[in-house]
Amino acid sequence: MIFGLAAALGWGVADFGAAVVARRVGTMVTVVASQVAGLLTLLVLVAVLRPVWSTPPGVIAGMAANGIIAAAAYLLLYRALELGPVALVSPVVAAFSVITIALAVVFLEESLPGIVAFGAFTTVLGVVLTSTDLRKLGRPSPIGRSGLRYAIASMALFGVATFLLGRYAKEVGWLPALTLSRTFSAASLIGVAMFLRRARLAHGEGLALPAVAGAVLVGVVDVLGGAAYARGTELGYVSIVSAASATFPLIPVVGGILLLRERPAASQLAGVVLVVGGLLLLGGG
Repeated sequence: MIFGLAAALGWGVADFGAAVVARRVGTMVTVVASQVAGLLTLLVLVAVLRPVWSTPPGVIAGMAANGIIAAAAYLLLYRALELGPVALVSPVVAAFSVITIALAVVFLEESLPGIVAFGAFTTVLGVVLTSTDLRKLGRPSPIGRSGLRYAIASMALFGVATFLLGRYAKEVGWLPALTLSRTFSAASLIGVAMFLRRARLAHGEGLALPAVAGAVLVGVVDVLGGAAYARGTELGYVSIVSAASATFPLIPVVGGILLLRERPAASQLAGVVLVVGGLLLLGGG
């Protein structure tokens, strides 16, 4: 569970940063810069840690597929964050853990004690409730609807991608699995960018170097979160790590309160209670 919470910290900070950066330089610049930066970070870790590489062709093929799926998921996520609002996008994407947990139970035959299963889904429910202001759900918002479409698609893809990452991390180790996945995802996104031959910039402005540097930082933080997730799934249950990592939208919510002066609704405070209770159940299991 500790690795899942570490992943949540990295992913939460990265998502909030991506929302800010994508609105400055656009989705494509943000996702390509962050993915390349993440891959370079992993290559440094490979050089330092020197993991044992035992990657049969089947694993390479699986991680290639996972990388392509993850590339599409990141592209959709950053587009959703660019369009916003984050308070709607984050909880929808966080629901990917429900898909990952279901896949782990079905295909990895992970048998969860009742209290742990209840804690996992209570945590996810708390994340969704905490990250969503129920007062705004009935209000018309074209921006929210357009961002939500991308978020739903991203959620489905991340559910599959995180399951595959956890599954192969158990077989070949967290660092080889994550490095292979990020290599294919970065290559896929670079290919898309080259095919488009341009990265559409937000507001039609010139490329801002500070914003690009921010995208690089987002990529580093995001991949460290992914490293924590992969290591956790290598050592323990994919389902438990996925449930704990689903708390990442709490970071954008806190960022919104402190930096954007947002006021949490009573439903969000109730969600915090559910998250804490769910994590206690996970730890107790």
